[in-house]
Amino acid sequence: MLITNRPAMRSLPAVVIDRVALLAAGPVIVYLALFHGAAATAAAVAIAFAVIVWPRPDVALLMLLGLVPVIAVVHSGGSPLYVTVVGGVGLLLVRLTLNGLRARLELLLILLMACAVTLSCLLPPESLRIEHQWKGCALMLAGLGMLAASMLAPPDPRRIAQLVGGAGAGVAGYLLARGEYASGRLTGLGLNPNYVGAVLALALVATIGLARFHRTWVWLGPAVVCTSALVETRSRGAFLMAAVGLAGVLLAGRPVRYKVLIALALIVATQALPEALDSVQGDLTGSRTSTELTANTEVRKQAAALALRVALDHPLRGIGYGLFPEYARTSSTLGIYIDTHNDYLRLAAETGSVTLALLVALLWLGLVRRYAADHSILQSLCAAFAVGLLFANALTSFVVSTPFWISLGCLMGHAAHRKKDPSPLPSTT
Repeated sequence: MLITNRPAMRSLPAVVIDRVALLAAGPVIVYLALFHGAAATAAAVAIAFAVIVWPRPDVALLMLLGLVPVIAVVHSGGSPLYVTVVGGVGLLLVRLTLNGLRARLELLLILLMACAVTLSCLLPPESLRIEHQWKGCALMLAGLGMLAASMLAPPDPRRIAQLVGGAGAGVAGYLLARGEYASGRLTGLGLNPNYVGAVLALALVATIGLARFHRTWVWLGPAVVCTSALVETRSRGAFLMAAVGLAGVLLAGRPVRYKVLIALALIVATQALPEALDSVQGDLTGSRTSTELTANTEVRKQAAALALRVALDHPLRGIGYGLFPEYARTSSTLGIYIDTHNDYLRLAAETGSVTLALLVALLWLGLVRRYAADHSILQSLCAAFAVGLLFANALTSFVVSTPFWISLGCLMGHAAHRKKDPSPLPSTT
């Protein structure tokens, strides 16, 4: 049974809010044209059309998913991406709300998490001075908004995978052609190599998933481009993300005996070929010496230990959203301005263990079920992102997190309609 997202009839408040939003979009577009150029203006016009005029919210989400990397390439690190996504998601949520909502556990969890983050930002228990923590809070709330919107109006999962894979391959080609490196590692889009690697890892999972489940081998070309750029980032966390995501799309639907044999082969290879693995690791980490890697790992461990200690000392509300780097700088045990490099610990330290539990619950609700081919790709993509949260603060970047929020929302929306997908996964014998 097909799930349609087109509302049968729009309420009078929805029509009124659309007209008001159209009037409000005028000054915003003029501002962007004067101070941020034609590209930002075009992006604002596109998202305004998608959210306000276009009758299908699911298509608006797909347009947003495609616009994010384009804006990042045209205006990396600037405010157009921030304004476009936050404004677009806000308008889309208003529109969906006016069309009517039904009480659901997932929506309650999202709302509780949003309230916890907002309270932690507005009334932080610690009185540390830091600028623009409200901007990071709005970014997180916009992500939760994307999650709610994509759950209420789930886009086509195949289109999500195609956009993630195609846009990621385009970004990979752009970065390779531009050739911007920092300490021998590929960078760009206003992101450091670890975050760039996360973007490319998700794109690689999507392209391989499309090639496998749909026998569309043309996707192997973009996969090669993504792999080439991913290797150039030298990001260990991104490599692990790619490995977990690829394991998901390659093992899904296969007989248990094949899964066991592949797992045993990996264990044997790890034990029997340590020198070969060390050589591969040296190639992947580029010019960074073992001393540099050890020092980098040690600093991250110290930051993680401090974050864990803070989370235990402030279990309910944390120290305040966005305050951990400043807390680490003033701490006698660390003394440097550094983030947690782990979003689970960051949420626990800054907003409390309850917020962390809510995020884990949302991940569980989206990932625990068995899905068919297209949804299985999104499931593997979200699993890869969940692993990436152990090594980076990926939730602080729209470029990295947008595919995750929309994919997870699509999975949750699908699961709400059907507890178990009857269409089988393709089995390879």
